[in-house]
This record gives sequence, structure tokens and C-alpha cells, in this order.
Amino acid sequence: MSDDTLEYTVRRHVDGQTVTATVIGEWGALSDGSLPAQLHALLEEGFRNIIIDATRLAFCDSSCLGALVGLHQATAARGGSLQVAATPYAVRRPMALTGLDQVIQITDSADESARSR
Repeated sequence: MSDDTLEYTVRRHVDGQTVTATVIGEWGALSDGSLPAQLHALLEEGFRNIIIDATRLAFCDSSCLGALVGLHQATAARGGSLQVAATPYAVRRPMALTGLDQVIQITDSADESARSR
């Protein structure tokens, strides 16, 4: 994986309201923006809840944080929620420094996030 590469998969849950995005690599300014665009499109289709599985996310800069804020606002507008699961220090730290950890729910695992639905 080269620098500033973000790989991801998106899985729709059978409840018809929740999607999980598993992200791998670095979510930074040079990432192509396709993940937030795809998640916003799914919200437009009627999904309300997003779980970001950050287990293998190595880096999150201000563009990542901005995308999370936008997704949080979009899910909240639909009566849903955004959860970030299994956040490594490289992700949890910038969220804490900006106060996003007080706004966006962080869970220990994606499985825990899915169970809390």
C-alpha cells in the first residue's frame, strides 16, 4: 500500500438501515473522496446509520475528520447515527483533540456497534 492510500469495503446490513464501512490505510487529504460520496449516496437511498470500522485505519487528518463530521450531520438529519469502531490511537487522538469523540460515538469493535443498533 502506498502513502495516503485508503482502501475500503461497504456492507449493507439486513436491517435495511445500517451500513458498515471497513477502512484500511490512510484517510487523508490525498484520498480520493469516494468513500464519503458512497456513504452519502447510501443515506440518500434510505439508510440511516453508518458504522466506520477503523481497526486497520493508520492515519486520519483534518479531511478525514471533516468527512466524519459531514457523515455525522447527515445521519443525524435522518434520525440515525454515525459510529466509529475499533479506533486505533492514530484516529482516536485527533478525534479527542478536536472534541469529536464527544459528538461521534466510538465503540471498541464493529460487532459492538452493530449490536447496539
